[in-house]
Amino acid sequence: MSAKTVGRNAPCPCGSGLAYKRCCREKDRAEQSARDRARSIAERERQQAAREAALEAVDESHALDASSNAVVDLLEAGKLDEAEQAARELLEKYPQVPDGHERLARVYEARGDQRQAAECYRKVIEFIRANPDHFDPEYERYLVEKLTAN
Repeated sequence: MSAKTVGRNAPCPCGSGLAYKRCCREKDRAEQSARDRARSIAERERQQAAREAALEAVDESHALDASSNAVVDLLEAGKLDEAEQAARELLEKYPQVPDGHERLARVYEARGDQRQAAECYRKVIEFIRANPDHFDPEYERYLVEKLTAN
């Protein structure tokens, strides 16, 4: 029973014949307080889980950036075999983003393999078109222009 629905001087709904304030009121208050605490604890746990998930996402994003940038660094250093391996690892570890295909395309371009580069760029464009809310339309235009130029 809720303390809000029974007046404190009203007969207790349990049927004891006592006034509610002398019978079940404290028990009902304790039960309500326990429910409120449980809801509060559950909400704090939900918020903590959300904070931890956000931190994990940031950490994962930083790891992705570092891996993606490592391929560029290897390309700039002329280490094409290592860059290709790093790009393939990027593809394997982060299939949910187009970075691996884009980096692999750059490796193929550096090797002069325009056909393979174009195939990778097509995969990036497909990915962008499947996820238009996550990419700047200019990026797709840039890649399409790269394809038509080759």
